[in-house]
Amino acid sequence: MSDLPPHLRPFVLSLDPVEPVHDGGLDLYLPDTTPAQAVLMVHGGPVPQDRPVRPPQWPAYRGYGALLARAGLVGAMFEHGFVSDEMLPQARADVREALRTLRVDPRVDPQRVGLWFFSAGGFLMGSFLDPAPDGVVAVAGTYAAVGHPELAALGLRDALDAAPHSWVPLLLVRPEHDFDWIAPFTDDLLARCRDAGRDVDVIDVPGAHHGFETVDDTDAAREAIRDSITWWTEALA
Repeated sequence: MSDLPPHLRPFVLSLDPVEPVHDGGLDLYLPDTTPAQAVLMVHGGPVPQDRPVRPPQWPAYRGYGALLARAGLVGAMFEHGFVSDEMLPQARADVREALRTLRVDPRVDPQRVGLWFFSAGGFLMGSFLDPAPDGVVAVAGTYAAVGHPELAALGLRDALDAAPHSWVPLLLVRPEHDFDWIAPFTDDLLARCRDAGRDVDVIDVPGAHHGFETVDDTDAAREAIRDSITWWTEALA
């Protein structure tokens, strides 16, 4: 067992690394040919300000960024202001600004952009589904917090109730052993979507845990990573 905290352990899938280009507050993982469709990754939190390694340097996001670039997409990563629960409104504004910056980059197709939310970054997902911002044509959440027992207004429930049929394509990646405070809300959301006739793509990851990309050195985790990238290439085509 590594002495490193889970989010700093190595990516479990072997890959050809891609060094990001730092531009406009974004880390851009660029494919060989641009302009190209892009995926903006949104980390979770809260991430205290005194943590020495910031989310854009975490192995999971560097790994996904490289895989997106190798698949012909622009992978984009940044850090938003979710350092405490009180800063969620600022984090939401930061995501919108990062999206604006990404869409005006000449290496990006501004009409074919996806948003990929991770962990507690899922608290922000509902704001970007009802309605989706200009240029956003798909949204995904990986072990994403789609609800919270003490923050009921956050997440996707209000967006589903307001516009159950108008969402862009949505993917949820669901590890079998996600945190107890995340899994029930994910199950509830999927049940409500089924009742509303709203299709949601799901990648289930058997035996996996929250942060499986650096926690679970298993074939199931690696397959889920690959399947997620495949979903993005198809959703943004």
